[in-house]
Amino acid sequence: MRRILLFSLSIAVAGVCTKVHAASCSCSDWMNKAGYCVDYVKDKIPEFPIPQNTTEIASLKNKEISEITEGDVAIFSLRNYWHVAYVEKVHRNQQGIASAIDVSEMNFGDQMSFDEFRASWKSKNENEWKRAICCGVTDKYDQRSFRKNVTLDTVKQIWSPDSAESESVGVRRVRTVVDKVREVLNRFIDVVDRAL
Repeated sequence: MRRILLFSLSIAVAGVCTKVHAASCSCSDWMNKAGYCVDYVKDKIPEFPIPQNTTEIASLKNKEISEITEGDVAIFSLRNYWHVAYVEKVHRNQQGIASAIDVSEMNFGDQMSFDEFRASWKSKNENEWKRAICCGVTDKYDQRSFRKNVTLDTVKQIWSPDSAESESVGVRRVRTVVDKVREVLNRFIDVVDRAL
């Protein structure tokens, strides 16, 4: 079970918090270290669904950006990367309209220089540094950071655990109704069969 979870997480991190072409890199060791943005969000919100591809990333949108609240996940598109961050606070203008957010996150930083890579990871291998860059490892990998007053025009979409929960409740309700209808139909068919 743990291997399946790690494999799923590995695929997701490659799609969510690394370059689109990271599939050509071997990133499993970086993914196992759990220092990506999605690792942080998953720790904060265990029910956060980990997308497997860009289509699933787009389908994470379950709330309009203007409806953002604390506890939501802001999804950004940065250069060739997707990035997710946890919304700590929402700033509103005089009309009460959301205008900016404070977020907490991991792996939001600049591309690591070779010297930074050597100092952080105790490796003098230039190919390993290039692979780390290919895997989307930044100079803030596995480091929690905060950004304040992030303007909403930089946010690509929002995923809300509240909306996901109500969607799950809705799905459960539909399944309950379908199960009850099945039960009634089965009883009706039994009564008809006995009558014949």
